[in-house]
Amino acid sequence: MDQIEELCQNYDFEGIFFDMTFWPRVCYCSNCKGRYKEEAGEELPTIINWDDPSWIKFQKRREEWLAEFAAMVTSSVKKYKPEVTVEHQSATVPHTWVIGVSSLLFNAECCDFVGGDFYGGALEQSFICKLYYNLTPKMPFEFMTSICYPGLQEHTTTKSKELIENRAFMTIANGGAFQVIDAIDPVGTLEERRYKLIGEVFNEVSKYEKYLGGELCQDVAIYFSFDSKMNFAENGKRATPEVLVQFAQNLPHVNAALGAAEALRTNHIPFGVITKKNLKDLSRHQIIIFPNVLRLSDEEVSAIRDYVVNGGSVYASKFTLRSKLSEMLGITSIEETPEKFTYIAPTLEGKMLLPEVTKECPLSISDSQIKADLSSREGVMATITLPYTNPDDVTKFASIHSDPPGIPTNYPAIILKNIGKGKILWSSASIETYATQSLKHRSIFANIIKTLARKPFSFEANAPGCVEIIQFNKPDEKRYLINIINFQSEIGAPNIPINDILLKVRVKGKTLRVIALPDETPIPFNQDGETVRINVPTLQTFHMLALDYK
Repeated sequence: MDQIEELCQNYDFEGIFFDMTFWPRVCYCSNCKGRYKEEAGEELPTIINWDDPSWIKFQKRREEWLAEFAAMVTSSVKKYKPEVTVEHQSATVPHTWVIGVSSLLFNAECCDFVGGDFYGGALEQSFICKLYYNLTPKMPFEFMTSICYPGLQEHTTTKSKELIENRAFMTIANGGAFQVIDAIDPVGTLEERRYKLIGEVFNEVSKYEKYLGGELCQDVAIYFSFDSKMNFAENGKRATPEVLVQFAQNLPHVNAALGAAEALRTNHIPFGVITKKNLKDLSRHQIIIFPNVLRLSDEEVSAIRDYVVNGGSVYASKFTLRSKLSEMLGITSIEETPEKFTYIAPTLEGKMLLPEVTKECPLSISDSQIKADLSSREGVMATITLPYTNPDDVTKFASIHSDPPGIPTNYPAIILKNIGKGKILWSSASIETYATQSLKHRSIFANIIKTLARKPFSFEANAPGCVEIIQFNKPDEKRYLINIINFQSEIGAPNIPINDILLKVRVKGKTLRVIALPDETPIPFNQDGETVRINVPTLQTFHMLALDYK
């Protein structure tokens, strides 16, 4: 607090960034023990158990204490400088539960906008930008990355102009603000070439800024659960640093959410990423994906039920069933297969969901599945097939290098049920997880999502997967803003131009013109009913198109 007072009373600045607002570990110091005993009336639990209400209460308290700290820091700044914007480091959003970052951090009491620094590829950036869009109290959110490649530790290795351009255009394509981080050299000098490079990119990006804004077209929403950034395999282990590090990267829900995003963006399905903060707005989406959500509250399930009954479509996978969602599907009991390599085989009714998959050649899943007992066999679209032997049993095998399918079962692998005006599909495996590694799983998951659609999506395209399309609706201006980004290389090689992209946009009204911004060059189009077909010019890195209608 003294440092904040000193800064605010002695310096002029427009914004302040608080880095690393998170718990670095699970703390058992005397202060934490004393406060928890006073507030909760019990001792701090030391054994991780996500089925134990005491452990869950402890985790909730850690999240509340962190949000309380962030709000205290922010209010201190506002006391001296109410006009200054306050931002807390939010790159930790997809990280493990240990960090303690929850949706509580992203309200007006804690921050003015959401931002963080990232160093992964196009998928990570696309996912984070859409999560930030629906999470930030005020727009624009901020996406940061370093001028060094791949991260700040590489002090003298500068990213190529092409990679910086990819990052910058991907950010504004999603409606965000882009920041480049440069580490201060201890000798006090700046590398002038870097700032020339940044300036050149900024000069290009700034031409589009006045056109930004609008409502993100997100027919499909990926539900990101702050409560599910954990792993049931942690149960029974002591919360020591060694154990926590072991599971920090093994987060089933986060991996499934990223896989879902990869399938949607590469198949040009308009999507966003939402959280519990957006529960009241579920109806704005045609389809909501619950990717292996490990923990769902009764409040969330109630919102899901209302959404489906009123005409929404839901895809849910694997452990999402541990909630009261099972009651909606008529499932009486569940257990996990001991086999860690399994298969999904379509029924006669389910062939449309799993093209090119058969009972003889089922879809492979390099993980366990959930064995569920049904009160009715209605709606079973696929069943679980097990390998001849359990891969964990090294004394028995049917094939030396693989675990081929050998034991068909009646356990449902995919259930599709109509509930009220809507429908819900549950998969016993998180098929979406494998979309980052397998084109087959990616196309099958995209096909499942398309099957759940009630009407055509906001747009579709024939572009390759390296091209992402993000569309905004500006109803006050009667304009659609269509951003097209070609992000091929994650090391910064120049993009190979993409030619002859056919874009189909759904428009309720008559299209007056399509123009390429910022030059406002006319683009040919034709309209058939609500479908406007646009032939996109050669795409090197970025195009921003405006479609005006009446």
